[in-house]
Amino acid sequence: MGGGRAPGTPLGLLAALLWAPLAAGAAALGAAERSQLRDQVVEMFDHAYGSYMKHAYPADELMPLSCRGRVRGMEPSRGDVDDALGKFSLTLIDTLDTLVVLNKLDEFEDAVRKVVLDVRLDNDVVVSVFETNIRVLGGLLGGHIMADMLKAQGERLQWYKDELLHLARDLGYRLLPAFNTTSGLPYPRVNLKYGVLSPNSRTGTELDTCTACAGTMILEFAALSRLTQETVFEDTARRALDVLWEKRQKGNDLVGTVINIHNGDWVRRDSGVGAGIDSYYEYLMKAYILLGDDTYLERFNAHYVAIMKYISQPPLLLNVHMHNPTVSIRSWMDSLLAFFPGLQVLRGDLKPAIETHEMLYQVTKQHKFLPEAFTSDFAVYWAQHPLRPEFAESTYFLYKATRDPYYLQVGKSIVESLNEYARVACGFAAVQDVRTGRHEDRMDSFFLAEMFKYLYLLFTEKRDLPLDIDDYIFTTEAHLLPLSLSTARSPCPRNVTMFHKGHGEEEIFTRSCPSAQTLFPNNPTFTRTIRDAHKQLLQPGAERLALFRGIEFPLRDTRMEPLEILKRMGLTLLPLGDRSVQLTGIRHQQEASPLGLFSLKFITELVDPPAGEQQGISPLAVQVISPPFFGRIVLTAGPAQFGMDLTKQEHGVKGSLVLSEPYQACAAITNREAVQGKVALAQRGECMFAAKARNLQKAGASGVIFIDNAEGSCSEKMVLFQMVGDGSTSDIVIPLVFLFQKEGQVLLDALAQHCNVDVLLATKPMFLGEEKTARPFSASQLHEAATEPHTRTVTSAPDQA
Repeated sequence: MGGGRAPGTPLGLLAALLWAPLAAGAAALGAAERSQLRDQVVEMFDHAYGSYMKHAYPADELMPLSCRGRVRGMEPSRGDVDDALGKFSLTLIDTLDTLVVLNKLDEFEDAVRKVVLDVRLDNDVVVSVFETNIRVLGGLLGGHIMADMLKAQGERLQWYKDELLHLARDLGYRLLPAFNTTSGLPYPRVNLKYGVLSPNSRTGTELDTCTACAGTMILEFAALSRLTQETVFEDTARRALDVLWEKRQKGNDLVGTVINIHNGDWVRRDSGVGAGIDSYYEYLMKAYILLGDDTYLERFNAHYVAIMKYISQPPLLLNVHMHNPTVSIRSWMDSLLAFFPGLQVLRGDLKPAIETHEMLYQVTKQHKFLPEAFTSDFAVYWAQHPLRPEFAESTYFLYKATRDPYYLQVGKSIVESLNEYARVACGFAAVQDVRTGRHEDRMDSFFLAEMFKYLYLLFTEKRDLPLDIDDYIFTTEAHLLPLSLSTARSPCPRNVTMFHKGHGEEEIFTRSCPSAQTLFPNNPTFTRTIRDAHKQLLQPGAERLALFRGIEFPLRDTRMEPLEILKRMGLTLLPLGDRSVQLTGIRHQQEASPLGLFSLKFITELVDPPAGEQQGISPLAVQVISPPFFGRIVLTAGPAQFGMDLTKQEHGVKGSLVLSEPYQACAAITNREAVQGKVALAQRGECMFAAKARNLQKAGASGVIFIDNAEGSCSEKMVLFQMVGDGSTSDIVIPLVFLFQKEGQVLLDALAQHCNVDVLLATKPMFLGEEKTARPFSASQLHEAATEPHTRTVTSAPDQA
């Protein structure tokens, strides 16, 4: 996230917010306590940075539990996470401008010397284009800008001759081959030495990339162009943004999460503001602020209107289908969306920023850290916390916008949690499970690049900084780029920012500095007033889930589907002729009086879904073909958007079942010999489907059947969905299918009763012997099928759309 300029300049989007009147309603930290917290942040940084330099440098990252460096290829692979490592002293480069912000100028000069003398970029290693851009290119540019500033002051770095900029230029040219696609969207990975399509590159076979991966290049590439006067970088990044804009859903201005880099088709059509999309929106807004081009602001504003209309359900931010955005498609949120309140501060939209931040703070207080993902009823969904800085980022910007001391207290709680629950002898360790506090041997470079920068700025007065922070904007990795770059090149030609009818009206702060006094006239307690409505979200008996837009229903800690929740509450939905529904209450769970009868407009997809709609999903079949079943059990399965395409396998894929150990398959498979050549059963949860698939494929599985972890779920009552990957899944080639819990239990029961259970994974069941009518079982038939397979034949089945 970034700062702003003085009022009156075209880039001063934040200026009036930065020095807003002090808000009442929170106990202000005294100057001494604030100074003490600032010093504590510096001590924590010294512990983390010192541990890296002592135990890990020149390795890319520190392993804080092992007290040694993480060198790619010398430690067990962590999959895509390791794509950030390029044997280029990642943590040192990522930390350069943090050293200056924290006024550690001697350490900064020493670090610059080390980078200049030791770092080489011609390494035969495949790295993430996205991560290398934001961490390494951004780190080199931020370091160069700080070195140039200090040199100009005449006291330090008089020896410096733009070496970091030369390294940045070298790296920029090493990233450019990733953009050699027919669409202009980049490959997700590139070999630093051999590029993409060279026989030695070991990459270039990928088909898709995430929206953020393609759309988070413009700040670093444009800065590089304007500092070197070589326009190729900015032009290349802008073309990628043009493609994403052109491929948006033009009826609602939403984008998906994963896109085909060759033809521009959407691979994952879920739309949100978290992982996979997040920094695309951020970079449109910041590209306008940094580069002064209205094109980027117009695009951001169009997307923002769509976000607030479809995705924002204050205080929640829920993913929707980009082509059908009236229905939320998942009931959980990932922690990366914690940056969004800070972006809303840039936009001047303080009320939803305060609401979402307060919700995140309540979740953080309950679990000590923000879980990697949590449900819309605030239960842990993915329990990891890799020391992400996004919540601290939004806390800093809300404080800067409101001057409300409440946000200093929030920052203090972050400091205390880090020291109490993440600090170890050699730095700070990521949390593997926020419920148990178990650590992970990991300290990502972004922890030093971002977390300490935001916390230090939160507790430090502007006059005590070695630079004017409002002359810079922060990249998504919190690297500092000067706003003066806007004058280094004329704006890009206006090309494809065309709006459909309805975008003519602009809001009051669309093109001007937002003002807290205008937003909340004569109300210095506005932040507290907004927050107070959300402080009881996690209190027992007060959990709330916004199931339908405009209505909140109280519920308990549950992950049931919306209609089941209503049923348990004694509420029934009755379709009416005018395409609305009538909501009838039998008796409220917590009230003695009846709810009575009322009606509401309701999303028609829940009342009368078009036949076969379900986002175009065609069900697959899991058929049990071994004796004594002989093909009579056929289970409805959901497909995956990655792995082997079973629709192209005429005879399907056969295999014997085996239970994965561990059952959730999120770690290395321990029964590799048993899994080899067989179809593995694995449970949903704890990590992404793609991670499980990779672990089982590595163990030699011929296919995977994932079984839902929601008790009682079945295909009769649940909406079938496609499993999605993690941004780049071309390495997964085995077939993958998904069964709801009741269907999956049939296989588990069969495996418990019989030594050998063979299945067929296919688009439709095959016929065995005289049986010509095998159909998928209904939920009511499953138990009988599993317990009496030799007598059960299904001749009909309900619609399994």
